[in-house]
Amino acid sequence: MNSIPTEDRATGYREINLCDDIVPSTRTLGLIWDVKNDCFRFNIKLSDRAVNRRSILSFVNSVYDPLGFISPVVLEGKLILQSLCKAGTDWDDEVPDELKRRWVAWCSTLSSIESLRIDRCFKPPSFGKIVLVEYHHFSDSSSYAYGQCSYVRLVNERGNAHVSLVIGKARVAPLKRQVSIPRLELNAAVVSAQMSKFLRNELKFETVREYFWVDSMVVLGYIRNESKRFNVFVANRVQTIHDLTEPSSWHHISSAINPSDDASRGIDGQDLTDDCRWLKGPEFLWKAGPFVVATDHDYKPTERDALEVNAEMRKATAFQVKTDAEVSGLQSIDINRLESISECKRTVKAVANCLRYINILRKQPSTLSSELMIISDKIIIRSLQREVFSQEINALEEHGAENRSAGKKPTGGSLASLNPFLDTDGILRVGGRIGNSSQDFDVKHSIIMPRQSFLTRRLVRHFHEGVNHMGRYTTLNSVRQRGFWIVRGPSVVSEVIHNCVVCKKLRAKMQNQQMADLPPDRLKEEAPFTFSGCDVFGTYYIKERRSTMKRYCVVFTCMSSRAVHLEPLNTLTTDSFINALRRFICRRGVIKQLRCDCGTNFVGASNELERELKTMNQQRISEFLLSKNCDYFEFKFTIPHASHMSGYVERQIRTIKSALDPLLNNFGHMLCDESFRTFLCEVECIVNSRPLDVSSINDPSAPEPSTPNHILTLKSKIVLPPPGVFQKDDFYLRRRWRRVQYMANEFWNRWRKEYVQSLQRRQKWTRVVRNMKVGDVVLLSEENLPRNRWKLGRIDSVYPSDDGLVRKARIRVGRRDSDGKPTYLERPIHKLILLVESHSHFGGAMLLQ
Repeated sequence: MNSIPTEDRATGYREINLCDDIVPSTRTLGLIWDVKNDCFRFNIKLSDRAVNRRSILSFVNSVYDPLGFISPVVLEGKLILQSLCKAGTDWDDEVPDELKRRWVAWCSTLSSIESLRIDRCFKPPSFGKIVLVEYHHFSDSSSYAYGQCSYVRLVNERGNAHVSLVIGKARVAPLKRQVSIPRLELNAAVVSAQMSKFLRNELKFETVREYFWVDSMVVLGYIRNESKRFNVFVANRVQTIHDLTEPSSWHHISSAINPSDDASRGIDGQDLTDDCRWLKGPEFLWKAGPFVVATDHDYKPTERDALEVNAEMRKATAFQVKTDAEVSGLQSIDINRLESISECKRTVKAVANCLRYINILRKQPSTLSSELMIISDKIIIRSLQREVFSQEINALEEHGAENRSAGKKPTGGSLASLNPFLDTDGILRVGGRIGNSSQDFDVKHSIIMPRQSFLTRRLVRHFHEGVNHMGRYTTLNSVRQRGFWIVRGPSVVSEVIHNCVVCKKLRAKMQNQQMADLPPDRLKEEAPFTFSGCDVFGTYYIKERRSTMKRYCVVFTCMSSRAVHLEPLNTLTTDSFINALRRFICRRGVIKQLRCDCGTNFVGASNELERELKTMNQQRISEFLLSKNCDYFEFKFTIPHASHMSGYVERQIRTIKSALDPLLNNFGHMLCDESFRTFLCEVECIVNSRPLDVSSINDPSAPEPSTPNHILTLKSKIVLPPPGVFQKDDFYLRRRWRRVQYMANEFWNRWRKEYVQSLQRRQKWTRVVRNMKVGDVVLLSEENLPRNRWKLGRIDSVYPSDDGLVRKARIRVGRRDSDGKPTYLERPIHKLILLVESHSHFGGAMLLQ
């Protein structure tokens, strides 16, 4: 202040005497700075909040210590927080008693930190001129933490030394995976190297000597090694250390005098004083004069240290290729190495590149030419034949060159009918009977290919694609015309075509499964229409004055008695269907279940009725329905595109149309709306008069056939018949209600004996086949699209029936919706074509095709 002129000083404030008055402390970049004493200090305020994970995290993070002066003390708080995370304690859950005791004990030691004073300036007063500056970086780790500390050592012209802590770090070990102690030591060394770069950039000393200290000979072995190759974890960190420091500047220090041991194990707040080892540094740095490093050779690495270093060595793999000289002077190969290649051309090209590389190693010029491709082709074929037909080839070689040239073959063997021989290249060929033919040599004497080999199947697939996926005989003829004879060729070609995805897309049949058992509601002896199914059919035209109007028809069928009820529809909207449903319920009584497909009017009606039901007083409605011995009825939807699962309705529609269409074809153009409704009632009566069982129609002594009208015309107002035993004599009584109930019982008796038994047989889909599985690649049948435009998908989930057989599946198709999410469709398996099974390792490649 004395050096600043009076006119340049601030006015309007009380002048402070910096020498005599008490200067208040202030915060500088978040640190508390005692201006008068020019030192940093800490003011830690303990909160009175409940002890839980949230309050512990808040308090630990509130301790602002960017330079790490008190990081060994804060480490204990971080370890407690890490233990809470490891135990899965929620943010506001109560802390376990053991951790709570640790937390209270740690907080009780923090009050002593407020008396701590750390000089801001590295150079003490009256130190004199600085002639030498040194950085000393120490690193260490334990099983639960690792840390680092850096000191600046100043030497004046008199040789006196002064050491100050510049920066320190204390970090907890990771929780997600167990890291070995040598790796944690290496992490701490990386932090030291990074702090070295940070200090060189921030502290602008002109000439600085740097020393790095570790107490692990394993880490020194990593850093000082320049010839061995380590695993990725160690290699990346060693490379970082080499980029930032010199390996010669790293030295060993005993653990007893390593100050970074405080950062890896932590210390109490009471032990953190102005003259502690953490703030002052080790004693050997305070010795006068320039620092001289003692030799590290006094400490020799133990056998355990050598094992730790070798454990991080990258494993080297050496390949030994065994080759045999062939007749032609070329070499054979191990064909199993070619199994990962999917195409014939790429297989031959891969071998040709290997031969080209061999020529380059021999200092011979080589290019990928057609001649090299032909040689590669011969090497592959010869290697395959010598692996599969080794006995036949050995037998031919034993008879000498004169027998081979004459085409002679020892008797016996699996290839005896082909009269094989070896050509000049050592390739096994067909001798056969057409040697005098004028065809090419390769066609007359085809190369013999084994049946069980991936190379043979790959060859057949190549020619099958060449003939544009034609049939078995066309593909086999193409194979033989190119000079290849496959043992049992037709079966091999059939197998390849059977597994060809393109052929499946073009010609494969739909999937099927054994017909399921009838649902329980088809076999229950309930009042008619208690369990019903419905569907909409037709487009019929009527005359309304001078206009032609469209009309539709909705059919309700009883699941057990097979009775039908017809209602006209003016439109296909939800409102029109709800009105028809209400008319049906009012005339036929309450129902418990309504089965239908996923038509928009059916789904809309279900959603609207459910939405309106929620707005009403459900408790009162439930009490009323229970008092009437009835309940809510529910919609039950079949899976989309599964009309065969609604056969009980579709068959009735066919019967109805057979009665309705002749009338409408003759008089439909003259019908008005009233006449159309009348016609529907006539058709309903006709259909309900049909016999349920026709086996006894031609028998004159048989009783009258049972029809749905037998039960409909005698239907009472209650759901089930009243309790009682009704005899045949009741039919002649004057009490009409007993007569009605007797006839109803007779209907159900004959329904059990005659109609139910007719449902026993499965008309189709009689065998159990493979279930569709998650991951199968399928093609989705679309009736309105050509086959080449059907969607490709992968089964995401399946829906097994009660018998364990899968008849429905959920498929993920390739397209995505507007939000970028995948699209899923539900389909019956009868609308799916299986392309690739989930266990096939070619599934991904085939899907891309």
